[in-house]
Amino acid sequence: MEIYQKIWENDENQFSVSARNNQGEWDNEDADILLDEQVKASGKREIDLATHPLFHRVNESKLFDESTTYVSFINLLDNYAIRSVDPEFTSEEEAAEQQKFLSLIIKTKPMQIAREYINEEFGENLSEKQFQQKLYHIWFELYTNYYKGKSTDYCSGFEHVFVGEGKFNLQAGNKKENFGKISGYHSWIKFYLDEKNQRVNYLGYKYDLKGEDGSANPNVVTLQQVQNVTNMRGDVIAQLFKKKGGFFVGPSPECEIAIATVAFYESVYGKIQDQRRATINGATYDLVIYRNINPNGSRGELIRSFFPIFLGLEELDGKEKPEKDEPETTPPVVNPIDINLKNDGVVVITSTLPNPRGVDDGNEWVELKNNTNQAIDLTGWQLLDKLDRPQPLKGTIAANEVKRFNITRTHPSGMQLTNKSGLISLEDEKSNLIAKVKYSRAHSGEVITFN
Repeated sequence: MEIYQKIWENDENQFSVSARNNQGEWDNEDADILLDEQVKASGKREIDLATHPLFHRVNESKLFDESTTYVSFINLLDNYAIRSVDPEFTSEEEAAEQQKFLSLIIKTKPMQIAREYINEEFGENLSEKQFQQKLYHIWFELYTNYYKGKSTDYCSGFEHVFVGEGKFNLQAGNKKENFGKISGYHSWIKFYLDEKNQRVNYLGYKYDLKGEDGSANPNVVTLQQVQNVTNMRGDVIAQLFKKKGGFFVGPSPECEIAIATVAFYESVYGKIQDQRRATINGATYDLVIYRNINPNGSRGELIRSFFPIFLGLEELDGKEKPEKDEPETTPPVVNPIDINLKNDGVVVITSTLPNPRGVDDGNEWVELKNNTNQAIDLTGWQLLDKLDRPQPLKGTIAANEVKRFNITRTHPSGMQLTNKSGLISLEDEKSNLIAKVKYSRAHSGEVITFN
C-alpha cells in the first residue's frame, strides 16, 4: 500500500464529507461535512457566482472536541500577521501552543506511520522526541526566503500552508478598500472558520480537468476566493483575491502534516523534486511540496508550501466514468467589485507599449516618471501584470526623470503585457502599491499613455 493511502486510511479524526449528487441532493445527509461547490467561478474577482457558502454544514461538536487535535490546531491560526511584509515574532505563549500541538499529533497514527516510513525509507532513525523537534524546525521556525532573488522575511511553513499570507498596501486615511492577493491558505478548517465569520467569500470552483468538474470527489476543492481583511473596528480595509487555490477537505491536521512531511523528506532525499504523484481513495493527485530558497538559489531544508492538485478519479472496473449532468442551481448573483487604480504617487506610470510591431519578446515596455526632486533607488521594486507576474526593476530613476523599462519575458512566470486589456502595477521593495493603471485593447504599435 502506498504511504499516502496508508496515512489517509489511518486518520482516526478525519471528517466524513458529502457533495451533492446529479439531482442536487446530498449523497450522505449524515456526513460531518456537507460541501456545496455549486458553480464554476467566472475567473474574475469582481464577479461572485456562488450564491451559497462552500461549507453548507460542518459538525462543530467534532471540530471543537477538546479530546482531538482540532482545537489545538485552531489556536495556532491567530498567531500570525496576515500581511506578508509585517514583522513576525513568536511569543512564549505562542511557542507553547506550537509545542502543545506537536505533542498531541506526534502520538496519532498518521504521524507514527510517517515517522516509521521516514526512518525505514531514508535511514533517519528519528526517535519520537527527535521527530517532534524536526517538525518544529521545518514547520514553525521563522526564516527568510529568497525566491527569484527577492528576499521575504518572517516566513514559516505552517503560516503559509494553513493560514495564508496577504499581499496588500495600507494607505493611511484612505477609506476605500485596497485590493491584493493571498498566497498559501490550503486548510479546509481555516476556510470554514473564515467563511462562517464572513472573512472569506467563495466565488466558485476552478478545476482544469477535461470533461470533469471535480465535484465528484468531495475530499478536495480547487477554487477562487476573496478574503476580507478588517481593522479592529470590523471595517473591511482590504480584499485579497486568490485566482486559483485548493485544499483537501476532511483530513485531520495530523493527517495533512504527516502527508506533507513525508513529501518533504522525499524531496530532501531526491526521490521527487517539487511534486509527488499519488492516489488516495481512487483519486489521483500531484502533491506539490516547495522548500524554502537559499540566498544562492538552492533549495533549503524548511517547508515553504504544500497543496494537492486534483487530477481526476480512477476508472471503475475498467469502465469509463459516467457523464455527470449539471445540477440545477439558483441563478447566479453577480456582485461587482471596483478595481482600485492609482497613479499619483512619487513614481507614476506614464505610458506603455503592450503590442509592439513584430515579436513581443523584449520589445514591450513601460515608462515610469519620478515625480520627486530626488533620485529613487529601484532595487527590489517590480512591475506586475494583471496576473501578478513580476518584472523586477533595478538601478535608479533620477529626479523628474522619465525612464523606459523593457519587459523581458525571460521566464513564463514573468510579466507579460496582453493586447486585449490589462493592468500594470508598480510595487516598491516592501510590496507597497505605488501605482496601478488599466488599459483596454492595444493596437499594433500603439503607445498608450496615462494621465
